[in-house]
Amino acid sequence: MSRLPIPGLREKIISAAQEAFADKGYRGTPVREIARMVGVTVGVLYLYFKNKEELYLEALREGMRFYKKGIREIECDDSEEAIRRYIKNHLEYSSVRKQSISLQFKDYDLEFARPFRIDFFVYQKKFLTGIINKGVKQGIFRVADCGDAALFILYILKGAIFNGLAGTVNLAASKDTLCNLVLSFLKQSTASGKTDAACHKQNHSVLSRQEIKSSLHKRNAGDLKE
Repeated sequence: MSRLPIPGLREKIISAAQEAFADKGYRGTPVREIARMVGVTVGVLYLYFKNKEELYLEALREGMRFYKKGIREIECDDSEEAIRRYIKNHLEYSSVRKQSISLQFKDYDLEFARPFRIDFFVYQKKFLTGIINKGVKQGIFRVADCGDAALFILYILKGAIFNGLAGTVNLAASKDTLCNLVLSFLKQSTASGKTDAACHKQNHSVLSRQEIKSSLHKRNAGDLKE
């Protein structure tokens, strides 16, 4: 005879698993320790999760659901404000859900978790690309490739969050500075003009070298005929 589910116990198990995995990693956390933290036997825990892998993945999914909830309405804002809110939400999420973020950095080589990590990153990139693309259409942002721009921003945020977890930077105090730097990159009106001028100058230099080379080739050819 199977036991009836205990209300709220599944959520308690996931919460304990997040804490344990974030602290000791997947390999260093035995299932019995998670069961002990919740106050149940391993047998009861297996009524909710078939194995340790499933529990680990569910701990990751719970963090992803919380993240998605926080950015659900960002797309409704104007593009510049949406970028600011996206960055601030990203950093606040890392502060409030440190356990979930730690899981993203710990045990990165777990093959069974790789598809989830990839899907979550693709989701973040797609969401951010949509905001940037909207800004480009509105004439607010000036980037050649919205996907590459989103990737660049996510790399910056990942680095900031890593240093925040390490205690080397204060993310709460850095939000506005980071937002301004990202928006400056996306707008890049001055930088774009300089880049265009630099590209024109470089192309002109390359063309000049080609003309010189061609002229020398003709002169050498003439010398051989003589």
